[in-house]
Amino acid sequence: MNKAKASGLMHQRAYVWGEDGTMYITHQMTHVMEVKRIVDMMAKLIRSKGPLFKAVEMSTKKFVQRTQLGDSILLCMKADLRAIDEHFPRHRHSPLYTLFKRFFGRLQLMGEGVYPEELPRVNEAIAKVRAFAKGKALGVHLKDLKRSERKNAVACKELLDDLRKHYSKVLALRIDFGYISTFCPRVGFRGQAMTFEQAKVHRDKLLKFVRKGPYSKHLAGYMWKMEYGFEKGYHFHMAFFFDGQQLLKDISIADAIGAHWRDEVTEGKGMYFNCNKKKEAYEHCGIGMVARTDDTKWAYLEEAMRYLTKVDLYLRFRAGARARTFGCSNGTYGGIKTPRQATFAPQFRVAL
Repeated sequence: MNKAKASGLMHQRAYVWGEDGTMYITHQMTHVMEVKRIVDMMAKLIRSKGPLFKAVEMSTKKFVQRTQLGDSILLCMKADLRAIDEHFPRHRHSPLYTLFKRFFGRLQLMGEGVYPEELPRVNEAIAKVRAFAKGKALGVHLKDLKRSERKNAVACKELLDDLRKHYSKVLALRIDFGYISTFCPRVGFRGQAMTFEQAKVHRDKLLKFVRKGPYSKHLAGYMWKMEYGFEKGYHFHMAFFFDGQQLLKDISIADAIGAHWRDEVTEGKGMYFNCNKKKEAYEHCGIGMVARTDDTKWAYLEEAMRYLTKVDLYLRFRAGARARTFGCSNGTYGGIKTPRQATFAPQFRVAL
């Protein structure tokens, strides 16, 4: 996935619901993008060689030249690391972000660039990052993070492959579920007081409604991801898939599921966002009705679902030991007259 697409996916994190139900864009998007910028820069830095900053003298004046990667380092050093920690208190950052914070976090510069007298400290930080990257610890951490992301991605792909195999048409819904945030004067929005267990109970009630409610007969599969933000609190990104030969009105069905979350599951404390109402906002729309024979639309659907696994490489919500933050059905619900259907029982493929 290219940077523009990744940025577009992460933009979905950037709103909260006020107490009157109004959606507000928050500062969280800024901090998400700062983390992404730092991680991407550090990935380049650990592979780089040679000086990124160099002192030169011209007409008796000394100044510091820098490469394009040097410019990226300086831009990353402007990030508000304290604010990032505040907004993501329950997340595990990429090891590359942690490495940046360790060696560049306390490095203070006097201006926009690097003065000659500051050059030794900057080069020392770069040298320490490169030296640390040669050890085994960083590689092990990165492999663990990518392994978790791959597990989620494999479960996602297997579900989508099952759907395409067993259904001529799939009605794909994308809905975000969360809670009303509280606005505090001079402080801003804060997520509603809610324990992990309470949010988990709400999630399970919602999934039970989808599995056993009015649309369950034509349910083909689903996946979900749980996240936490300082301003937004606990929230879920979910996708539901139905037999497109039996159901047509994706927006109405998504609204019905969302209303059940808001009014019944959370008893008025929750809100939802129906992504299917904003299909025109997607550059590559993969939700709504997707035909088996439409290769382009299926590629867009896979791209849309990738959001539920991809961002873990930058910020991963840390719910606690053995706690699920991602779940995926096995994609073989009612209406499929195959041997697999006869022995079906709902399951989760989970990566922690």
